[in-house]
Amino acid sequence: MGEHICFRRNERLGSVNPYWRGNPTARGRFFNRQHRHRPGMGSVLKWRLSPNPQRKEKRAVKWNPPVNYLQTLAHVEGDALIWLGHNSFFLQIAGKRIMFDPVFGHIPFVRRKSECPANPDIFTGIDYLLISHDHFDHLDRKSIARLLKNNPQMTLFCGLGTGELVQSWFPELSVIEAAWYQQMQDEELKMTFLPAQHWSKRSVRDGGQRLWGAFMIEVGHTFSLYYSGDTGYSNHFREIPELFGKPDYALLGIGAYKPRWFMRPNHISPYESLTAAQEMGAKVTIPMHYGTFDLSDEPLHDPPQVFTSEAKKRNIRIEVPGLGEVIRLKRKR
Repeated sequence: MGEHICFRRNERLGSVNPYWRGNPTARGRFFNRQHRHRPGMGSVLKWRLSPNPQRKEKRAVKWNPPVNYLQTLAHVEGDALIWLGHNSFFLQIAGKRIMFDPVFGHIPFVRRKSECPANPDIFTGIDYLLISHDHFDHLDRKSIARLLKNNPQMTLFCGLGTGELVQSWFPELSVIEAAWYQQMQDEELKMTFLPAQHWSKRSVRDGGQRLWGAFMIEVGHTFSLYYSGDTGYSNHFREIPELFGKPDYALLGIGAYKPRWFMRPNHISPYESLTAAQEMGAKVTIPMHYGTFDLSDEPLHDPPQVFTSEAKKRNIRIEVPGLGEVIRLKRKR
């Protein structure tokens, strides 16, 4: 007998894809459209016991990123984006303030390699907290507690199941969960939860119980920003221009990509990141998911070097911000 498939969605939210019934689950677990495999302990052990051809380089070369330490957000006026390391960003757009996957310190079993470029207490007036998935380097309980203390008014927007977990920690937090393609709107701001090829797990038995994904942020017809979350390469990037047009900005992962035999299903490489940017027609591509946590075989300096070199070869417009650097965003008139 085949698996019994149930489709899940938030019935209170609309969808940008009328053909999507909701996210399918088998035995209560979400799965990817193209790659249903999740890494097992056998694969993890094989990777950990395999020789790393960049081991010497990794030990010898230290990555020292430029850091602009932020004392305050008082000078951050208008539309702006700030990279805080890994996948953590502060976005200010159309008078709204949004935090993506905030992780301000160390995570279980992994110490932070680059410093957080700000005291987390400066992040006030946050309207929305966006969490792409439940892995510890994206969903950090201590960081959310710090944010919530200073932003009791903020709302969490995330995938199905993730909000339930976070609300079990913080019952006072307002939560909106979404299936892929589902959208919420606040005045002229629209936020859509979108497909990604990844997985979820925080303990031994909860794999696949919470939905992972990406985000699209739109302000009318004047601005669009795509945030990939964690993802392997698949055809979901080609859907973006069909659903939203070409994004003004694309925030795409480039790190934790070696060895490819192990990482390919779940993390795009710098090369695949640029291919995704081309398929979306992104006007400006900004890299993320590198330089903060040592999660793979490549040295921390490898992803941005490869990304920058390859972007030059392909003539793709990129911005590689330093930690805490304020990127002034441009909107169409």
